[in-house]
Amino acid sequence: MKKSVFKATLCTVLCTLIALPASVVSFSAESSNPEILFELKTDKNGFQYLEENADIKADKLKADNNLLKSVSLPAKYNLADNNLVSKVKNQNPYGTCWAFSTLASLESTLIKSGNADSSVDLSEKHLIWFNYNGADSSTDKSLYAGNDSFLSAGYSPFLLGGSMYMASSTLMRRYGAADESKAPYEFSSGTELESSLKNEADIYLKNAAFLPETVSFTIDDYGSVTYQELFDSNTVASSIKEIKENIYTKGAVAASYYCSDSMTGSTSNDKYWNNTYKSYYFNAKLSGANNFKSPNHGITLVGWDDSFSKNNFTTTPPNDGAWIVKNSWGSNWGNNGYFYLSYYDLSFYEPVLFEAENAKYKSDGTTKHEYENIYQYDGIGFGDAQIYDYGKDTYKSANFFTARGNEKLEAISVTSFYNNCTVNYEVYKNLTSDINPTLGTLVAKGSKSFVNKGYYTIPLSAPVELSEGEKYAVVINICFASGGQDYSILACETQYGSYTSIEVNDNESSYYENGKWKKIDSSLSILGCKIGNATVKAYTNDFEQPLYGDVNGDGVLTVADSTLIQKYCAEIITFTDEQLAIADINKSGKIDISDATAIQRIAAGIK
Repeated sequence: MKKSVFKATLCTVLCTLIALPASVVSFSAESSNPEILFELKTDKNGFQYLEENADIKADKLKADNNLLKSVSLPAKYNLADNNLVSKVKNQNPYGTCWAFSTLASLESTLIKSGNADSSVDLSEKHLIWFNYNGADSSTDKSLYAGNDSFLSAGYSPFLLGGSMYMASSTLMRRYGAADESKAPYEFSSGTELESSLKNEADIYLKNAAFLPETVSFTIDDYGSVTYQELFDSNTVASSIKEIKENIYTKGAVAASYYCSDSMTGSTSNDKYWNNTYKSYYFNAKLSGANNFKSPNHGITLVGWDDSFSKNNFTTTPPNDGAWIVKNSWGSNWGNNGYFYLSYYDLSFYEPVLFEAENAKYKSDGTTKHEYENIYQYDGIGFGDAQIYDYGKDTYKSANFFTARGNEKLEAISVTSFYNNCTVNYEVYKNLTSDINPTLGTLVAKGSKSFVNKGYYTIPLSAPVELSEGEKYAVVINICFASGGQDYSILACETQYGSYTSIEVNDNESSYYENGKWKKIDSSLSILGCKIGNATVKAYTNDFEQPLYGDVNGDGVLTVADSTLIQKYCAEIITFTDEQLAIADINKSGKIDISDATAIQRIAAGIK
């Protein structure tokens, strides 16, 4: 039997002054016939990271060579031309680009959907601070995921940098996306924010789609990028087209690239910058440089120009075409805060669409959210790692929740940082076990597939009614195929290094492995990783109990309702399903004259 080993994914910390290990890693659990998916390595500073086995790749979608000339997309498009982006901002004096690019995407999707105008301004300071100060002391751990948090290890969160993965996990937790007025980006009074602001959110993140990339990165034993190259032409064309489609239909896309000065945007010593055309093309590989650079600065893609000449760059890329990019170095930088980035830039990394919920934005805290209530135990997504094993059904996980009121369960959300996943979910009530959720009544089930990794909200096909104090469980199975082999993911938080913390308590989560449900508690460890709660959230809206007997729907019980029931019993009229549900005022399981009599007594004031 081969030894089970680990796999790294390049997850860059952006705008940072302090080197950190990768914040998302992945590895395979022990198997009777394992393939080497991942390899654990240690850099010169002692940080462990995981390197991908190049022989096993995710299945890729093939595309036509002419995809860039799509008939459904214009050759040039700019969201800013139609006021579909927020204003240009300035991150000075801190390394906080990741928060600016994230929220610029979220703001744009709000504007593009018609739920806000271009004046919308979300607080980067809020997102940054509570990303690293996420621990919540609420007694109900299902409100804000308890003491889960990314950790700053004693450094300032404003100097530490961050990533799109961190941002998506924090926003899905419902920290952040608060109006700028509640935590303005100014530091005359310091950087810290009052903990009372933690749960402020004027709009919620619905999906964070990590779109396909154009560049393949290789990293060395020190965790540094040593080689980068474009994927094959079909993959590059397909990736560019998909990013365009998301910009065109949904709004701006966050991304990152390498620049010589990620903090201030100084271009005086940047040999890849063309000041005449305000354009950029990083081409370390083709220029023969032996000092390869990692993506280090977050930006926002707001459009594209297929005809932007390759001769407009200091070094010539393979073809014409460039992204129109909104930056976060103020409106005096570049072209009023914007610049062109070649489609073929060799540091282009991790394009992510941050899609807002479908709700009209209000800055005063009165937004009527698509889903008002959240149930969750995971505050940092997968945390440090994802664990896979062979087979579609090897792993499942479940969260156990208790309804806080009379509610309708309408959606769930899941996260996976592997492409081409299928999510299978089930909801159970009438639970008889705190470990095996299937020892209950199955009340909902479904399946949803996603081409791209990320966070996704999945509406249920029909709401599940919950009474106050009622326990229910949500079960998920996430599977994918790679290299001709099926895998399933242990959809739980993990803690592998010292840059995350997770809290897990008894009777919150369980997991299924090889045919058996097992308890998750604070002592559970797999392959050296502490295992936490299941990474599935549940969303509900409040509902009022129906007024039983009110079959005419006027909001009061009168003789008219009694008369309708009598006619129904005499088979003179029929009832709709809704009327049938509320006509049984006696809760006897059938509709008869006694229900009509009960209504007459109530209408007459007789108890």
